[in-house]
Amino acid sequence: MRIGSSLIHLGVAVLLSSCGSSDGGAGPADADDTSPGTSDTGTGGDTGGGTDAARDTTSAPDTRAPFDAPPAVGKVGIWENVTAPEMPTKMFSDGFGAGNVVQDPARPTDMYVGGYGSVWKSIDYGLHWTQVKGTPEVPSGPLGHVLAIADDDGKTAQLWIANPFGEKKVYRSKDAGLTYTLTGTLTGGDGQLYSIVVDPYDSKHLVSGFHETDGLAESMDGGETWKFVGMTGWPKGGISWFPFFLDTGEAAGTRGKWLAIAQNGGSLVTTEDSGAHWTIPTGIGGLNHPHGNAGIFQLGKTLFVGGTHSEGTSVGDGVYKSTDLGATWARVSDRGAGVVFGSTKNVYAMWSWACANCKWDGIDVQDMSSPQPGTTWASAAKVANGLNWGPNSVATTSDGTHTIYVGSMWSSGLWRFVEE
Repeated sequence: MRIGSSLIHLGVAVLLSSCGSSDGGAGPADADDTSPGTSDTGTGGDTGGGTDAARDTTSAPDTRAPFDAPPAVGKVGIWENVTAPEMPTKMFSDGFGAGNVVQDPARPTDMYVGGYGSVWKSIDYGLHWTQVKGTPEVPSGPLGHVLAIADDDGKTAQLWIANPFGEKKVYRSKDAGLTYTLTGTLTGGDGQLYSIVVDPYDSKHLVSGFHETDGLAESMDGGETWKFVGMTGWPKGGISWFPFFLDTGEAAGTRGKWLAIAQNGGSLVTTEDSGAHWTIPTGIGGLNHPHGNAGIFQLGKTLFVGGTHSEGTSVGDGVYKSTDLGATWARVSDRGAGVVFGSTKNVYAMWSWACANCKWDGIDVQDMSSPQPGTTWASAAKVANGLNWGPNSVATTSDGTHTIYVGSMWSSGLWRFVEE
């Protein structure tokens, strides 16, 4: 049985019909909306408001029943800055932002962002955020996607945060970030976990790449122990790998079917047997991710991934699409991209790289969008609304009417887009 009804896990947007409307969560704007791009859904859509009762996440773990999700509020059809005013300014002026953002797979309203010195939670689809002050305090590790999530019962999330120091590799929380245990011994080598993902059918099964080094590691016991995976067919030259589970629709197939993409060399690769053997798929050999970010979008057997070319390869920058779960690929956009996300209505791609206090003058952050089936792309700069840097990661959810995307945009803060 799949854990919850996942809409996203660690940057891999996987739209399912078990949550939201029959079209995957995307739908028309509310009847009260007055104009695309500037309208509110419901009331209370200010970015800094909300009552303390609605935003308190430092008390006991949430015990609400799953799926009792209210309609989302906020702006529709335009990116909206939802950075919490309580977040330290230094986090963005001198650092790499809040960290990566993840969606609770069993609770559409709930998201977490963190790993770069603190953890924050939203219970209203990313509109408002409150710090979760855990014990012990987890050290800052701006290494990539260092925060991962699972939720087996729909009541209390499990969190993992990579430890940037020492022999134990991960902090694990079983109470939604209130308390952590330092664990995670690694055999077969050493490195700092960089890109943790959780098997959507088994919360004890985790995979991660390493910061600025080669290879992947796997845990089968919830992060307590890790081992390097096999490298037969593994391309040379890549570092800082991002792995992703490819959902086959059932647990056994998903357990061993992964996609991985590197930085600075190597190539996008896939495996059918948990990393024992690797293959470079047709049409995408040599594709890399930008420095510090990657995210793929899956809709059934259709996959989208963005990237840049590595030296000495014929593959070009852009967005690539596969309709056979990653076996073959074709380029559908020639604009460089890092994170791809979407719904049954649209696909979006944005480019960025890991940078502190970076801005791109006149930027459209190569922000592109395409209506499904994702083959006709155009600039989405008109909805940027002041956003001037692309994402570390994007979480996707739905309130049953709208698909909602929340991006952690490095030092530009947290931004939210509610699809019309």
